[in-house]
Amino acid sequence: MQASTQTLAALGTTLGMAGFLSLSPLAHAASLKSHSTPIPSFHHVFVIVMENHSYNDLMDENDVPYLHQLARRYGLATRYYGVTNPSVGDRVALLSGTTAGTELPHSKTTGLPQTNLIDQLSAHRLSWGAFYQHSRLSSSQHPVYRYKEGHSTFLRFQDIADNRARIAHLHPLRDLSTALSSNNVPNFVWISPNSIGNMEGGYRSPGQFTFQGAGPGGATPADSALEQGGNTFLKTWIPRIMHSKAWHQGHNAIFIAFDETSYDASMPADGYWLSHSGVAGSPVVPAGTNLSGNSRFLFPGGVDGGGHTLAIVLTNHPHHVVSATPYNEYSILKTIETSWHLGYLGHAASPGVQPMSAFFGGGAKPYSTPPIQVGTLSGYDTFLKNTPVLTNAATPQFHSSSSAAGVSTTSNPYFARGVSHQVGSTVIIRESRPGVLSGSLSLTLAPASASDASFAASSNPVGSTQIANPSNQGVQFAPSSVSPGTVSFPVVTPSKVPSTAIITGLTLNIGPKAQLGPVTATVTSHGQVLGTVSLGTVGKPRAGLMPEMMAPVVLNHHMAFPFVEPLSHQNDQPVMLRIEGRYPTAKKDDLNQYMAFNTRTNVPVISDSSAMLTPQAGKQYWVDAKLHQSKSWSLPATFSVSRKS
Repeated sequence: MQASTQTLAALGTTLGMAGFLSLSPLAHAASLKSHSTPIPSFHHVFVIVMENHSYNDLMDENDVPYLHQLARRYGLATRYYGVTNPSVGDRVALLSGTTAGTELPHSKTTGLPQTNLIDQLSAHRLSWGAFYQHSRLSSSQHPVYRYKEGHSTFLRFQDIADNRARIAHLHPLRDLSTALSSNNVPNFVWISPNSIGNMEGGYRSPGQFTFQGAGPGGATPADSALEQGGNTFLKTWIPRIMHSKAWHQGHNAIFIAFDETSYDASMPADGYWLSHSGVAGSPVVPAGTNLSGNSRFLFPGGVDGGGHTLAIVLTNHPHHVVSATPYNEYSILKTIETSWHLGYLGHAASPGVQPMSAFFGGGAKPYSTPPIQVGTLSGYDTFLKNTPVLTNAATPQFHSSSSAAGVSTTSNPYFARGVSHQVGSTVIIRESRPGVLSGSLSLTLAPASASDASFAASSNPVGSTQIANPSNQGVQFAPSSVSPGTVSFPVVTPSKVPSTAIITGLTLNIGPKAQLGPVTATVTSHGQVLGTVSLGTVGKPRAGLMPEMMAPVVLNHHMAFPFVEPLSHQNDQPVMLRIEGRYPTAKKDDLNQYMAFNTRTNVPVISDSSAMLTPQAGKQYWVDAKLHQSKSWSLPATFSVSRKS
């Protein structure tokens, strides 16, 4: 049977955070006896910190096949987050258990007084070394850390930078080959690729990296080249480590961690980062902080995490484990400190920071994920029952455009009466000429639609821009403002080439007396009417043999996908639903993880962060329904999560 597909847009809320504890940066004297874990006593630990790519950019692309090979054989952390943005804070956090405030603009980033991992290793007579790959600004004889103090995270700490004996532990990367061949490897090894090997590229130089606003990673040749460069670095050095004598003596581990998520040119208020999600210990930044370097774009305030990215843990006693436990740089530090009985620094002492014990025989089952909630929304079944079925005359999509811009939507979701926070369609605005969008872009509900429908005050709509090349200046929006009848996006920078604006995260409250039919909105910019669109239709469709999806409903850090129950069909054949997602700026379907499951009820399906489907601004979702091949089935208590192949 042909699958019925409904494209849905997601609200712009961020992942729920917990455990932001204020802890002393000094070493915590916690005893290992009180923290029983299966983490072995390491002989050698290797840490490779990579840069600036989100989990989906890495796992859903073809430019990093060796990274995928490692993820399939060793330990994959599917919920790894950077502590903060930008990189300085993440690296300082990994070595000291605190960001030391380095995430804030104009903060002190050198001469840091914090107790650090090197202090702990020295006190326990464990050897260490940091090995740096030369860059285009240096040579193999003079690695980049010799040029400028700040290029080495270790030299940011005062008690390392002022100590010649400790500075002698910083080496060119070629020295690691010598150490591996001579079996003279330090206990703790820090490996630093250059800006190509770590996938970062040059800072805001379109020729060296891509802004993700131009399309998720791999959408531009520059980012593909960076990903291939990082893949080549890992493919070169991981086998060198694993083929050495040191790797086969005792227990050893390699941590490959991406310190933060991708760039996004459409999010200047967020400092051009795709996400600020974080887990335990991520800092909270005040509203009005200038993260982008442009005073016109100010951070709205809140958690300043490093976003959802990736970590892989390799051991010399390999077993494949996929863990959905939340981790970050503090987790790596805590794992090392636990192994060597060092005590805990800063946030590593927090019970909210999880050691990565799952990858060392910690009892985690392969592909284990937390259970997904399945249940009814409060009163939703009643509201759905009281929502009339639409006739064909009540369901047309409504669009009109102007000579200045083409205006359209991506879908026509069905709204239930009396339900709040239902997700409307994504709105697409294509400029006919540069600078059409100026002053302010507004979506205003038509009077008939606004009689018992309104925009949800707690929503956070986002305006992003699709541009062919990050060096082109597309339209840029400041954070949106929401009133019951209007959503506005101040235009801070008009485009210099015709660009496409994408408005996501529009959520509506539909009252119990809302009239059946389209909920329309007029799109204007600087007083000029660009067109009118339907954000969705009040009423439920007729269900045949397939379920009919309603508009998603946003809960606290969750998204529900309710549907109208299908009529009984022959042999009671079950229906499989698949929830998928993508970024609207992608040039191809770059899917997030999806989940598939059997159901024959109108109970809403609720996805949470364990399924990687937390509603996030700038992302579209849809549900695909089709008949299951099997004639026998049961509703599982938990659902398996797998990546689209």
